[in-house]
Amino acid sequence: MNELDALTRLATLGTARAPELGAQPGVEGQALRALEGVPMEKRLLLAAGVRAVARAAGRKLPALDTRGEVAPPDTLEVCSPRVSAVLTELLVSNEGEVLREAFERMALARRRVPPELLARVLGLRDRALRTLAEPVLGERGQWLARQNPEWRSGATALGVDLAEAERVWAEGTPEERRAVLTQARKADPARARAWLQTTWAQEKAEHRARFLACLDEGLSPEDEALLELGRKDRAAAVREVARYLLARLPESAFARRMAERARTVLVWEKPATLRVQLPSKWDAEAERDGLDKPPAGVGQSEHWLLRLLEAVPVRTWEEGFEATPEQLVAAAARTDHGVSLSEGWALALRLEASLPWASALLAFWSRCESKVLDAERAQTLAVSVLEQLPPAERTARTLRILARAESLPSLDRALAVTPAPWPAKLGYAWLQALRELYDPSTRAAALLGVLRQAAMALPPECLATAAEPFELPHPLYRWSQEFHRFQHTVSLRRILYEELKP
Repeated sequence: MNELDALTRLATLGTARAPELGAQPGVEGQALRALEGVPMEKRLLLAAGVRAVARAAGRKLPALDTRGEVAPPDTLEVCSPRVSAVLTELLVSNEGEVLREAFERMALARRRVPPELLARVLGLRDRALRTLAEPVLGERGQWLARQNPEWRSGATALGVDLAEAERVWAEGTPEERRAVLTQARKADPARARAWLQTTWAQEKAEHRARFLACLDEGLSPEDEALLELGRKDRAAAVREVARYLLARLPESAFARRMAERARTVLVWEKPATLRVQLPSKWDAEAERDGLDKPPAGVGQSEHWLLRLLEAVPVRTWEEGFEATPEQLVAAAARTDHGVSLSEGWALALRLEASLPWASALLAFWSRCESKVLDAERAQTLAVSVLEQLPPAERTARTLRILARAESLPSLDRALAVTPAPWPAKLGYAWLQALRELYDPSTRAAALLGVLRQAAMALPPECLATAAEPFELPHPLYRWSQEFHRFQHTVSLRRILYEELKP
């Protein structure tokens, strides 16, 4: 009986019934002797494990198949050691924002990822990052990506190919389906609309709302029929999305109905008097359009005014009443509905941005007493208006707030909604204000509270100044760790801009 049979018999009969093994040859015998004093069951398992490892170690390796395709020679120059060190740190720490900028700079400078980092880059979980890295992989990286299905292009994985896109829409997770629907709207809006129409009745309410919002991309009058389904949906969230998108279609039946109703409610008497004439009740169609019962804590008149005005572009009032935004807002302030009217107009800026309207509304809210408009609501309204302005206008107002020339919104909120990259003027102004801090204050919290955002928003011209050695005053010590992280990030970005020049 050979050794394998001996161990098998012992395991089969059980250690209590099997005879003693005696002296066993081979590595399992050595293991059994070395484990004397250990319970037999444990000795048996360990001896079997030792034998399995020994046999695997002695097995001859199979011959490897040779591949016909080999990686072509790289045509891009590899990045410098300094950039390679930055990439290594970013990949280890998973700093996605800086990594994205690094790939963009490398592409502009026509540099590629060093070979030792290719596997890490191809293994990034963020598909958008992997797609962004494609131009800097070089020929070897592109070849390597083809050897592993999991390393293929993020764009391919998301379904740029039509057949794959339809498969993802039919079988994917809700998030994958939303992503592929958004992509399809960019490439073929009609096809994406057809997908959603086909599955509409089977979708859950939360998914209907998110999928319907994807129609914002490439919105056109052809979408009105599907949006009408959403307007009549049983779920409030779906109805909200549908109404907003229908309002963005000025020729839609919904937009025309709301504009007609709004013109009966607001009456302009020259030279500068605004009157509000609300009915006691609306018909059933108006209720389906949103002129229904108000939510808790909101008055009926306020609710109706907000619903009406948010669906009508602000230029309607300028053209119809032949008045400027300043005149209209001032007239609204003299009514009993001044705040509600101003909020409705603020919501309408989502349909079309207007700097004159934004300026008039912000000025009005700045003048309001707290008993008329509480501070928190004023801040919320101001941010909603600022978010609708073009980036240059947002930046200009943030600069004025930083210089204490404006008060709404607060500095922290204005900085939070100012898009990156900041212009150099704002970057230098923020850095100077930071260095002038000496004790905790609302201003200090606002400036230091955006350190993480500023690390990426500062333009290249400001990076050297931002990286200069500087210690926060002792009263602001609790921000030190965050400040050091900020300086480290801008130092990494500075290296990228110094080393990777187009």
